Amino acid sequence: MNQSPTQTPQQLETQRRVRAVKLCIVTSALVCIVELALGITLGLASLVAEGIHTLLDGLDSVVVLIAVYIAARPADRSHPFGHGKFEALGASVEASFVIAAAIGIAYESVDRMLHDKSPDAIPWYVVAAMGGASVLYLFVSLYLLREARATRSPAVYAEAMHLQTHIYITAGLAVGLLVGAVGDYPLVDNLLSLGVSVCLVFIGLHIFREVYRQFTDAALPKEDLDQIAALIDPFASRFVEVHGLRTRQSGAERHIEMHLVVLPETTVATAHALGHEIEGAIAAHWPTARTTVHIEPLNTADANHREWTKDQPKVRTDDDSPTAREFIH
Repeated sequence: MNQSPTQTPQQLETQRRVRAVKLCIVTSALVCIVELALGITLGLASLVAEGIHTLLDGLDSVVVLIAVYIAARPADRSHPFGHGKFEALGASVEASFVIAAAIGIAYESVDRMLHDKSPDAIPWYVVAAMGGASVLYLFVSLYLLREARATRSPAVYAEAMHLQTHIYITAGLAVGLLVGAVGDYPLVDNLLSLGVSVCLVFIGLHIFREVYRQFTDAALPKEDLDQIAALIDPFASRFVEVHGLRTRQSGAERHIEMHLVVLPETTVATAHALGHEIEGAIAAHWPTARTTVHIEPLNTADANHREWTKDQPKVRTDDDSPTAREFIH
């Protein structure tokens, strides 16, 4: 389908995020129907429990989808920096569901071991269905991971990581029940379930770590800072130095601030135009980036001011503090 020529790059990226979350919802719905149908028909409590878990995950994905829609709203008076952190909020809900599922699975596994509950034998087609669900989860989660990295969406990333937990759950459920029943090793299913719960906890904590970075306004990763320097470098002959770089992530948006130092004889109009060109270069590479360039004249009060920039990088991305080079202007 051809995209409307009136759509902005930001709208196109929002569409990608929405499409990814919708695919996750559809996938969860399909697997949920299969799990509940087989579980209820065959009287398999483990499948019914997993079906309910998948249903709750689908509802959780709806919450994430709403968060993505809210995050796509433009900045307004109440949220002058935009609504991007609503995506991080949705991701934190996702992480909470993952850890809650881990606790529930671990509790059920320990309860079965304490009461010596053995898994029932299951038909081969149930194992095949769970194996097929694992493969489906694998492909969809890989697609979501690709979209999350392309759009830098914490919500889509959380969906991808959560979906990967279902790979372990469905595969572990099938293998555990099969080996435990056929091989008469009842503990296998319970031990596999405990292993799955441990994996879920680590994945949930990993999502929380990414959310924490956004809520605390952590700087962008080094590869992004290097990319910013590479985007500014073609303009190097027209300015003295770029420093005071401040960066953070808000949802899928990168917020970038910098000081652009120019020669004192540079006119305001010329410096302003250069700032716009730099902002445009960054926006062309990252459509959802929000860049602010503050123009500063080089301080000429000191006769040795030229030495301040000698053998120094044109674009400074590794200063200990954003104010480390304030003395040159």
